[in-house]
Amino acid sequence: MLSSFFIQNFRSILELRLDFTYGEGKAPNGYLDQETMPFLDAPQKKRLVPCTAFFGANASGKTNVFLAFGALNRLVREGGPLADIFEPNLINPKFSSSTFAVEFLVGEDCYEYSITLDANEILEESLRKNTKPLFQIQSLKAEFSRQILSATYSQEKLSDILRVECSDGEGRQTKPFLHRIGLGYSGLHSDTKTAFAYLVNQIRFFTNTISFPLPFSVKVLASALGGDEKAALAEITDVVRRLDIDISSIDFVQRELAPHEDAPHGITMLDHSTGTKHAVQIISTHQDVAGNPTLFDFLKHESAGTQRLAGLVGLILFALKTGSVLLVDELECSLHPLLMREIVMLFKKRSHNPKGAQLIFTTHNTDILDDSILRLSEIALVRKTSANGTLVRRLVDAKREGEDIRNVTNFRKQYLAGFYAGIPHPAI
Repeated sequence: MLSSFFIQNFRSILELRLDFTYGEGKAPNGYLDQETMPFLDAPQKKRLVPCTAFFGANASGKTNVFLAFGALNRLVREGGPLADIFEPNLINPKFSSSTFAVEFLVGEDCYEYSITLDANEILEESLRKNTKPLFQIQSLKAEFSRQILSATYSQEKLSDILRVECSDGEGRQTKPFLHRIGLGYSGLHSDTKTAFAYLVNQIRFFTNTISFPLPFSVKVLASALGGDEKAALAEITDVVRRLDIDISSIDFVQRELAPHEDAPHGITMLDHSTGTKHAVQIISTHQDVAGNPTLFDFLKHESAGTQRLAGLVGLILFALKTGSVLLVDELECSLHPLLMREIVMLFKKRSHNPKGAQLIFTTHNTDILDDSILRLSEIALVRKTSANGTLVRRLVDAKREGEDIRNVTNFRKQYLAGFYAGIPHPAI
């Protein structure tokens, strides 16, 4: 479960801490008997929110928050290159480096991973478990806790891995230590393996700029079903059908491509185990007026909303089955407001979300503020200033500062009236 994320000097963000805890104090009366959860009971007596919705004007920096998650994920998963990941705030040059720090809970333990970098080197990197450091690195000088040292991986051995595999040979760290040990030394220690696996596999993104077509969504869900892609596609199809879309079945037709051949239409998939490429055509089945099955080319004949929803459903089901975090930029894009509401409720209801999955999304659709679905701790308002960059304020923060805000308030009306800020002020 995700507890917090600190971002410093990244795109429009100068310095920002995102809080995913339940901040409303006392739990609602009888909350354990309610189907809709006010919060997730997390280890170490933490209470975390199942959903966080970011509202704000265009160009306020909502998407940059998600891109910061992506930058951290890319650092840990791929190791760089740093010059592509380092995107400092160009308006205010207060900081010369960027920092990402994330706190998350796995099992009964709380982990904190932090990394500071510029375009040329990693200046600091650390991993903590339950506030105690597992490793701390600064300018290639490392301290490793006794907990992760062993006869096989001594202080000298780990220092050699850092110096040889994570540096440019000129005294600069250029790859995250967690990246190298996560990929090449998974047997080092269970804690480093757990932290690497969480950051790489348990935080998923769905944006308008990063395509996530149905076949990829099927593969993600299949990883939670023992690799069974047929079962994954069947589950996705069932959910799509129940969301009131008139599709009776979805199937894939695959053809292996020659080494330099491109798919004439549809999607190209690479089999990493064999290196072969396949053209994938997606076929959806409907019924005509006489009740006969009619085949559709999914990419050609289905709406943009249906295509986006089908790809999104796989990630939603993966999150709910594994208790992971799903970030969706512009959740309402091509979706009816009622479908958007149903997606949010999947994460809010106990029966659908027993493993503590979290949904974090940006949206301009204010209809969801009228349904008393989201609580004070789950609504975040985003605005931007030249001096301070992108700022985020949850409604629960406003309440703490003395504003008269309650969970029964008509958030939508007050938000659109500018009561909380975070709205555009056009002068057309």
